[in-house]
Amino acid sequence: MNFTLIDYTAFGLWILISILISYILVDKLKFFKGDKNVKKVLTWGLILGHLLYLIWKYIFLNLIGN
Repeated sequence: MNFTLIDYTAFGLWILISILISYILVDKLKFFKGDKNVKKVLTWGLILGHLLYLIWKYIFLNLIGN
């Protein structure tokens, strides 16, 4: 079992949606006082968290596939 192009596309879109949601929460709704450093940390945290999940899913699929 491997990732397909649809999996990667959906995952990439989810990252963009997550960044947009965090931008709205921080910038527009002033969560965490809307600080620029908070925006950077949230954005990098979202990207790295999603990439970590992607790596974990790949490893897990390889483990159960063998």
